[in-house]
Amino acid sequence: MGNTIMYGATSLRSAATLLLVTVALFFSALSFAKTLPNREITVISEHWADATEIDGSGLYFEIMRRVFEPLGYTVKTQTTTYSRSVKLVQLQKMDVFLGSYIDEQEDVIYPKWHFDAEQVAAVYKPNVISNWQGEGSLEGKTVAWVKGYDYDEYLETEFNKREVKSRRQGLSLLASDRIDALLDAHDEILEELEATTPEPESLTISIVKDLRLYPAFSDSLRGDELRRIYDKRFEKLLINGEIKQLFDEYEWDRFPFSQ
Repeated sequence: MGNTIMYGATSLRSAATLLLVTVALFFSALSFAKTLPNREITVISEHWADATEIDGSGLYFEIMRRVFEPLGYTVKTQTTTYSRSVKLVQLQKMDVFLGSYIDEQEDVIYPKWHFDAEQVAAVYKPNVISNWQGEGSLEGKTVAWVKGYDYDEYLETEFNKREVKSRRQGLSLLASDRIDALLDAHDEILEELEATTPEPESLTISIVKDLRLYPAFSDSLRGDELRRIYDKRFEKLLINGEIKQLFDEYEWDRFPFSQ
């Protein structure tokens, strides 16, 4: 009888353990399903030449593919305005937007690793700022940038800020003396000047600051998991040289990581 009772108690404990394991696995699977319900990752960005092209090519999009696609994910890309890309990720309609400065936006989450860095530059008329002395030269000026970039969060100088819809609008306001300077990425300013300004030599471009660029993920369980994967994979690709190889293939001017 004693042996029978002991056997029954052991069986009950085994059954209870099995039940607990089953329940734990169920909730783990349920959590994973909620976090990553599909293997398609939607990446959105403003269009930047050679970085995020409309057809899905470009260095930044390729970095995201190298990070996620070897793990069985499919990266789907889309380009739009910067402010709209931010909003779509904040609303959790897209997984990640590219080209954000650290902690620039609310209701998104940031990884440890940046994927590039850009030189923020000011373009202005030389009669407005005759002797550039760094960002302090913007003191008291009317300074504009494309809506959503929020450069004032990273500068210590006091100035009057104005947001514009596009670089082209900003340059138009600069030409008509309605603003004193336009801030943007150095390369983007050069590209816009070459495309739209008859006499670009009449303007001066000066570097204000270097800022790192990050992907920003949706503030959700899924976004948190994608962020975790991104940090782990990006570090691996950086160590094994694949990130450097991509920068070389795209003939990028700067490699923003110590070698």
